[in-house]
Amino acid sequence: MRSTRFLLPAAALLALVTGTANAQISISAHNFSSMAWSGGEICKPCHTPHFANPDAGRLWNHALTNATYTLNNGSTGSAAVDFDKGTRLCLSCHDGTVALDSFGGMTGTSFMPVTGDLGTDMRNDHPMGSRAIYPTGTSTSYNPQDPVSHQVVFNGKSLRLRSWTDPNGATQYVVGCRTCHDPHNRGNHGHMLTFSNAASALCLTCHIK
Repeated sequence: MRSTRFLLPAAALLALVTGTANAQISISAHNFSSMAWSGGEICKPCHTPHFANPDAGRLWNHALTNATYTLNNGSTGSAAVDFDKGTRLCLSCHDGTVALDSFGGMTGTSFMPVTGDLGTDMRNDHPMGSRAIYPTGTSTSYNPQDPVSHQVVFNGKSLRLRSWTDPNGATQYVVGCRTCHDPHNRGNHGHMLTFSNAASALCLTCHIK
């Protein structure tokens, strides 16, 4: 019989890691467990271990937005074409067209409150996706991206660009929601940022000012 002497510490470590991740979400705006429609679940409104949406990846459990947007430059774009996959997942609650409780195959009725509803007019938001293809060469306006990791590193901080397939089938690296925001709130920074923007540190990781 295999000894459990080494299995118990590993199990305890897994429980500790899981508990820590849970606690970070639990103190964030992404904790819906107190809502009647969530069934007390903290993960299920977004993720499921079974019968997930294979096109979305990430064991995705929520309905996807198919909205049409006014992009940063005033042109028309769509969720499926103009944004990276991660940004489309975020917008599936934050553009206000899909209810928060539309998960697990249900059609919900509880929509994002106005404080978190970006709407479908993106002209007053930071460019994303097709409107935010990051430069690959030398620039006087942007810090360089690493050609392998596709991160922008400056002053000890790094932001990850997101892969997006353009209409010609080419992979581009763009700014997406998850470039600046962490949906799992791992650092517990304001506005669920990847790291603190004190002294504009997050902005200055990409922008040369």
